[in-house]
Amino acid sequence: MNSARSQHSAWRGIFLVYRREIEARMATKGYLIGLLGTAAVIVALVVGFAPGAPKTYSVAACGAPAGATSSPGAQIHVIGCSGYANAADLVQHKHADAALATAADGRITIVQRGDSPASAKQAAQQIGANWAGTTALQRQHVDLARLRSDTLAAQPSTVTLPTGGHAYNDHGVGAAVAMVLILFMQIFAQGALIAQGVVEEKSTRIVEVLLSTLTPFRLMIGKVAGIGTAALGQVFAMAGALIITEEVRAGHTPALPGPAALASAVAWFLLTFVLFAFLFAAAGSTVSRPEELQSVLTPITLLATAPVGVATAAAGSLDAHWVNVLRYVPPFSGLLMPLQASVHIVTMGQQLLAAAIMAITAFVCAWIGSRVYRNSILRLGATVKWRQALAA
Repeated sequence: MNSARSQHSAWRGIFLVYRREIEARMATKGYLIGLLGTAAVIVALVVGFAPGAPKTYSVAACGAPAGATSSPGAQIHVIGCSGYANAADLVQHKHADAALATAADGRITIVQRGDSPASAKQAAQQIGANWAGTTALQRQHVDLARLRSDTLAAQPSTVTLPTGGHAYNDHGVGAAVAMVLILFMQIFAQGALIAQGVVEEKSTRIVEVLLSTLTPFRLMIGKVAGIGTAALGQVFAMAGALIITEEVRAGHTPALPGPAALASAVAWFLLTFVLFAFLFAAAGSTVSRPEELQSVLTPITLLATAPVGVATAAAGSLDAHWVNVLRYVPPFSGLLMPLQASVHIVTMGQQLLAAAIMAITAFVCAWIGSRVYRNSILRLGATVKWRQALAA
């Protein structure tokens, strides 16, 4: 009975700290404004940097023989005209981006403006070369229909040999990399908030009041859970902005990963957040003033930055051997696993194995962080060394 009552009291204490963090972080106008601002920035970035529909250029062709002026590409529209004067008029008044006209003696003239697009100029040159070649063959009395048939029959075939690795389509990898990097930036931001909150409570002696009814470990759990919930709210706001923007633009944005890959990214974000959150809290407990915080956060920040560089290097070869090894090593798995999930080259069993390793590592970090926190949070004055806190 006493054990059940003690357990209930422990959970109640953790919930009170959790609710206190939620009210301090999420139940404010600043947090709501931040959510809207973050969503607006994401939408602006997607709209601003996403490629729009390809532009089509027009090229006028005057006096061409039949079949000699086929369009050299999907972005080039060939229109007809009656002669050089008409071609020059179309280009001058920007009804065509470039033009070509043939004289009575068969000479071809390219007409263009100084500001004509390079694609239109190249298309006009290509059409003119094809035109000249066709005319020369006709003068030699070559059977053009038979020539085209023989050329088509002689086209080379393509054989693709297996690579021995995973085959995947890299379309959308850039969007996946951007998504997981944005999630990882949330770990930096929210981890710094955890450390800042701990040192503020220590410097104002509020922590002494809290620890009169709570153990240090329960206080840490409540704080990490509350700030983690606030971070998850921002993650959902960013994901919602991305999904809505892609739907509105009807496919003009880079393809987002599927629902399973998105769920994988959120799950790995939570695991990685837990791994670093207790370390950030422990670092905040070792100093007594906010201005001393940056020096103790530097090693943790460097450790958290390493996966970003590795993920950037791995983006071009997600199926490489070294990536398949490093994806099981925390904290690198927090970025590599969701990236591989976005291109479907990792199985659910492999993700579960990596998640188990990450969970064990997070538990070890939580134990180390709670020990440092417990032995440092009430010590004012000089910065407490981690070795001293662990050995205390």
